[in-house]
Amino acid sequence: MNVILDTCALLAMARGDLPSTAAVALGRAPEAHVSVVSAWEVALKVAGGKLRLEQSPIDWFLGLVDRYQLRDVALDAPTACAAAVLPPIHRDPFDRVIVALAREHALTVLTSDDNIRKYPGVTTLW
Repeated sequence: MNVILDTCALLAMARGDLPSTAAVALGRAPEAHVSVVSAWEVALKVAGGKLRLEQSPIDWFLGLVDRYQLRDVALDAPTACAAAVLPPIHRDPFDRVIVALAREHALTVLTSDDNIRKYPGVTTLW
């Protein structure tokens, strides 16, 4: 099963406290993906003082991508538009993009977010 980490999962992985079920799935995944929207969300949290990192958000993000051999799944216009027309289960645009990417690429979402689990056509694990 190929996976995509949402931003919460990415942060948990960076802290070393990804739950064991998610960590095992990540380790066994033929391909593990992350979206640039997670880099954007982290950068916004840092800029707003809600998150502190030891390095710049871009260095932090690219370091995780390299260390864990994550694949950057591209966000294209059709997927962005698909995120906009998802049912109004989740108001967070970052999570809506993760859902649209997961649906488009048949990826299991590693997440602690209960709202993501409610979307039809999305498989989650945590």
